[in-house]
Amino acid sequence: MTLFLQRVFDSIANGSAYAALALAISVVFASTGVLNLAQGQLAMLSAYIAVVFAAGADPGVAFSGWLTPFATPWPIWAAVAGAVVVSAAAGALAEYAVIRPMRGDPVPTVGATLGLYLLVGVFVVKHFGGRMRVLGSPFPQDRTDHFDIGGARLWFDTVGLTLTLLAAIGLLALVQRSTKIGVAFRAVTSQRDSAALVGIRVERVVMGGWAAAAALGGLAGGLIAGELHVRPDMMERLLVFGLAAATLGGLRSPALAVAGGYLFALSETMMAGYVGFIDYQVTLVWALGVLIAVLSVRPAGLVRRKAASAGLGP
Repeated sequence: MTLFLQRVFDSIANGSAYAALALAISVVFASTGVLNLAQGQLAMLSAYIAVVFAAGADPGVAFSGWLTPFATPWPIWAAVAGAVVVSAAAGALAEYAVIRPMRGDPVPTVGATLGLYLLVGVFVVKHFGGRMRVLGSPFPQDRTDHFDIGGARLWFDTVGLTLTLLAAIGLLALVQRSTKIGVAFRAVTSQRDSAALVGIRVERVVMGGWAAAAALGGLAGGLIAGELHVRPDMMERLLVFGLAAATLGGLRSPALAVAGGYLFALSETMMAGYVGFIDYQVTLVWALGVLIAVLSVRPAGLVRRKAASAGLGP
């Protein structure tokens, strides 16, 4: 029982990151109909930006000279927060400069997100060095920083990461449900043409959706860096699981995307722990298999489109 409980605790941090990425993918797809293949890379870029903000004059951290003025010895939590702001701006810029000129044509738009994926990767290697960096966590990580529950250890870092990401998800849900911006976003995701006819500035709303998704993904990247360290491929695995989780709701149900993130993380941990022939790499193949199966059997996901468009709330 103790081992089972420990594996449940171990899955929580990854589940939070999967849920955040799944929600970011869902938000972008609901507002634009675009599958953003660059979502993970934008989150990885956010983690490298946080490294710069936290580096200060650390001689062990090398990056292009134009980044030097931004190298301030901020606390890790402030560095992550600053990176989230930059990520939101990068998401808005990507929508304006890369996605909007495609005029909603799905094939070239998905190709554009793939190009953005490659561009961000090259940018990181060229200007941030492309090497593994150690950012650390804004939450306590010493050996004694844990709760003992039923003989298992629940680390303070896991609790802090999970609560922070859930708070961000909850804030997004609150904005969507209780503000004019949220009403406009739901109108655009439900009936884009009708929303434009009643005076909603659709392009501005869509840009805001991209900014919110990039910020949420950037927060996940900055926080999970304390677990994975910062490297160019750090978000690739998380993106696959996030995409699989988002697909459960047909890429339109934020609530099911979040639930799917935790479900995939728990399944990944349990399969790797209890099934002898399944290891860390094989669980990634399993996630891809689920993704293909859902798209083959129910391309619209596990919920009706009307329900999926209703938002994060019940």
